[in-house]
Amino acid sequence: MRRLLVLPTSRAGWGLLMAFVALVGAGTWPVIALVNRATLVLGLPWVVVWSYLVIFTCVVVMLIGNHIVERDDHE
Repeated sequence: MRRLLVLPTSRAGWGLLMAFVALVGAGTWPVIALVNRATLVLGLPWVVVWSYLVIFTCVVVMLIGNHIVERDDHE
């Protein structure tokens, strides 16, 4: 029978899981309410800059995850 929840087995896997949980937390309402200010950063509202940071950080974490999976497949 297939398991519903699969947990990481390595330290790198746990680190990636924690990074994804932190990113989900960074995109939730309470955090967005903290960064929703009228200040401008490079001509953009702070909440837009925060959103871009969350998106680009997600891409970086996924690239690291793909690198770890490829490394594990070759071993």
